[in-house]
Amino acid sequence: MASRPSRTVGAWALVLGLTACAGAPVAEKRAGDEWVQIWSDEFDGDKVDASNWIIQTDVHVNDEQQQYTTSPDNVSVGGGTLKLTARLQTANGYPFTSGRVESAGKREFSHGRVEARIKLPVGIGLWPAFWMLGSDIRTAGWPGCGELDIMENVGYGDWISVALHGPGYSGNTPINGRFNPRTPVSDWHEYRVESSASDIRWYIDGALVKTTTRAEVERHGAWAFDKPLFIIFNFAVGGSYPSGVNGAKEPYFGVPQATADLVRDAPQTMEVDWVRVSQRR
Repeated sequence: MASRPSRTVGAWALVLGLTACAGAPVAEKRAGDEWVQIWSDEFDGDKVDASNWIIQTDVHVNDEQQQYTTSPDNVSVGGGTLKLTARLQTANGYPFTSGRVESAGKREFSHGRVEARIKLPVGIGLWPAFWMLGSDIRTAGWPGCGELDIMENVGYGDWISVALHGPGYSGNTPINGRFNPRTPVSDWHEYRVESSASDIRWYIDGALVKTTTRAEVERHGAWAFDKPLFIIFNFAVGGSYPSGVNGAKEPYFGVPQATADLVRDAPQTMEVDWVRVSQRR
């Protein structure tokens, strides 16, 4: 993975140690393990559920080229999905606008299964992601809080990446991997992570693609994942990671002209069908 600066973010209204449940748990069994679903957002309404999410706008990191907004042009719920839409539209000195939602202070989870069904746009330099940060980011900072990247994509149709960031293994982290879904990322796919005190496992469409053990992480630095983490969906445009892969510097950092034209002609959308959290019982 290309080197990228800290994702350190602005003010977090955190409620530390919160583990959230919505309604009665729903028991499910998969692959011989018993799991209990403790929370989900199915995005069946007509707006972002404020009991689950903050629409974040005050994040400017990684030389990204977008301004996040609360506008329904960038963040909306309808037709059963969360939609984060990037537009070629100047705001606050940035050439693009887009959307980002976080569950910080509302829904935070320690160990278990976190999964979402997602459909991505394809355009080199677009940077949608599904990831988690430690709830102690306000006190520990980044990367001390820990970052778990469940799925990132920088605009290529045939692969996604995963990673861990923490003290001693951040930025161009050695704990990463690229994986190829069976069909293009523009199709619906289920991206999942299962974490415990001993390891973290990543899945695409139910298939295990990577396992990282605590011992592997501790060869680089402290394990930072025995704590509540919150969920983030965001759709960045350009920045250090895309530029490190595609080499583009113009017309925008990490965004080649073809992608700028694509977004200008047709705003691009990351869609999330649902997100669910389960824990072993």
